[in-house]
Amino acid sequence: MPTSVSPNVSAMPKPVSLSLAPYVPSDEKPWNSQRVMHVYDRLGYGASWAEVKQGLTMSPGELVDMLLDNAAAAAQPTPPIWANWTEDDYAVDTTLRGTHKSEFIRQWFTELIQQPVRAKMVMFWRNHFVTENRIVDCNNYYWSYFALLNAMAFGNFHAFTKAVGKDAAMLVYLNGNLNIAGQPNQNYARELMELFTMGESNGYTQTDIEEMSRALTGWKANYGKCYAPYFNPAQWDSTPKTIFGQTANYDFDGAHDVIFQYRADRVAHFIPEKIYKHFVYATADPQIVESLGQTFAASNWELMPLLKELFKSDHFFEDEIMAAHIKSPVETLIPVLRKAGVTDIGYTLTEAMLNSVNYWAYRLGQDILNPPGVAGWPGHRSWINETTLTSRWSYVSTLLSQIKALPELREYLRATLLEMVPVDNDPLMITDAIILYITGQELEEVHRLAALAYLKEGIPENYFTDGTWNLYWDEAPYQIINCWNYLIRLPEAQLI
Repeated sequence: MPTSVSPNVSAMPKPVSLSLAPYVPSDEKPWNSQRVMHVYDRLGYGASWAEVKQGLTMSPGELVDMLLDNAAAAAQPTPPIWANWTEDDYAVDTTLRGTHKSEFIRQWFTELIQQPVRAKMVMFWRNHFVTENRIVDCNNYYWSYFALLNAMAFGNFHAFTKAVGKDAAMLVYLNGNLNIAGQPNQNYARELMELFTMGESNGYTQTDIEEMSRALTGWKANYGKCYAPYFNPAQWDSTPKTIFGQTANYDFDGAHDVIFQYRADRVAHFIPEKIYKHFVYATADPQIVESLGQTFAASNWELMPLLKELFKSDHFFEDEIMAAHIKSPVETLIPVLRKAGVTDIGYTLTEAMLNSVNYWAYRLGQDILNPPGVAGWPGHRSWINETTLTSRWSYVSTLLSQIKALPELREYLRATLLEMVPVDNDPLMITDAIILYITGQELEEVHRLAALAYLKEGIPENYFTDGTWNLYWDEAPYQIINCWNYLIRLPEAQLI
């Protein structure tokens, strides 16, 4: 099989709507199961059939509002007992460090499954305000970082940026804790402008970096002991600084404020463009980004108006935008569990299953605790090569085997297909329903018929032709999963 995943992944082949006006369903662009799945796939990690049915009873705007508002209002992740532990607490039993880190990873993956919309946004910010656990290496620092991303994922970007800069994980990762008066460290100042707010070489100079670093002095995080971060006024440079041609005695907050005041146009372009590329399409349209930037700036850097305008837009629901995003490893694995009913029936995954999903994501190139560097995962085509593609097939197939061994999830799949089809003994109709549910797309006839053959595998043909076979057969859930196993190897399965 070729490793190319879809013509949609390259430049859009024809003009598409560039309107950010709300999408209004029409005969040419209907509100259907595929578009409901598109919303859930891009904002979260896939939809169960119950969620698709609910979405079809709502308008597109109502569905987007519900998903974003519920995600923003959801209870925050419960802090573990070790959330504030320092190295002093681990002195009695140092093996607990690894135990707690494993607990944390499982909690993060549980959030991905149970709170998919907020968790998707957290993963975006995790790849924007990057830190690496292999460098930070304090469990409580990484918990506070994770909690901050969850708390501010849909909030005010200006406030978010300030809070990240004072977070212990970031102070350690980009050497803010080494940034003191008389010996400024430029690392955080550079990334604050280059990666976090304005974009590379976009409206700042080396002198601005140097002056910004002086303003950011004084904030400390005791890396060796993992103590809480604090401000040491004796290590803050209290002399005047000149940033973007403006001279004042800037402190930490003031240095951030000057970016949003004097380089507002850069922020208003850079952040909407990055959000667009992550959630919508790998190549951002300048007209769309400019309009989103106006909304972003006009809202005083609130994220929710930008997100709602984008995800409700006519542009977001274009055919050329759908099924044109290459899945990340997490986007490949988590929807399998959600579509198998883990959230709908409240099934609690074992520690072993969560550990496996984390390991597979890592092997596929997405260690959630350790992006490859300060710029994060590049995404898009970088996720797929000859090795990772075949590994995707293998890991998802193994996950499906684990699902197949669980009676509760097998029966959920049977019940889902019974809801999706009007008759229970038409194998081609059932195959089409499985294709829709798993891929959200229509397949070429050759793949449709191949999927049918996988559904029928192991059952004599006469049971299908005389109508004896139906979804109530004991073998039916296994057949559904067998068909699913075929679909995961298609190029369409790598796209949402």
